[in-house]
Amino acid sequence: MQCILTALKAESDPLIASFNLVRSSSFNFPVFVNGTQELYLIGLGVGKSKVEYRIKKFIDKINEPLMQFINIGVAGSNQSFSEIGEIFLINKITDEQFGHFYYPDILIGHNMMESDIVTVMDMVNDKDNIYDSLVDMEASEIFRVCSPMIPIHNIAFIKIVSDHMEMNLTNFNGTLISSLITDKLESIKIFLDRFKHLLKIAQPILSQTDIGWVHKSKAQLLLTETQTKQLKDKARFYRLRNGSHSLPIIKYDKPSSKLERKRLFKDICEVLTK
Repeated sequence: MQCILTALKAESDPLIASFNLVRSSSFNFPVFVNGTQELYLIGLGVGKSKVEYRIKKFIDKINEPLMQFINIGVAGSNQSFSEIGEIFLINKITDEQFGHFYYPDILIGHNMMESDIVTVMDMVNDKDNIYDSLVDMEASEIFRVCSPMIPIHNIAFIKIVSDHMEMNLTNFNGTLISSLITDKLESIKIFLDRFKHLLKIAQPILSQTDIGWVHKSKAQLLLTETQTKQLKDKARFYRLRNGSHSLPIIKYDKPSSKLERKRLFKDICEVLTK
């Protein structure tokens, strides 16, 4: 079973129409369902405040052992990072309030660009370019609430850029947001179909600690995105062969050249696969 999580009615409406969802009378907050497709949608509202209550209430009521949560919605972006309407799959979430980091485990092939995102407490007007990439108000809380209850490879975040961090309540444009979601419905449907196959995997191969190790290694060795994906694959291989043994400690200094980075990367891969 899959459950889409949205913050705004303007995000929900095109998804409800496209997937033929109908309002459920079993909840006192917005929940929509298509029983034939085993697909639900929960309206969470803007920000963190209602996320935990609504998701936990939903899980308790549905009582479904195999479940995926997909947060689909809009995000603000640094103007130099992306254009309005571009779609991203999130690979790292930073909670600005508490300084926590979360790493969704992306196991399937997809055609979206990947990005990190910062979850903030209030709408952002970033004239000083404090934020380098994407910003939203719910992702970190969704991950925090869902990750203890389901494998992290069954949690995903799809964000479509709606503004360059100049949005506020006075210039909020629901029609624009709905049109941005509508334009990406085909990409969303393809992702959901592929993502559903992961329900067959009972437990994630990499733990949250393992995912953190991959991202710390990336930062320490200045790895490219391709090298990072390769490192994650090698880490999965290591985990399958070595059970709960810790991944190797990275003691290298940051490489001073691409050649040195390549050599260090090769050394680590050999340790993981021997």
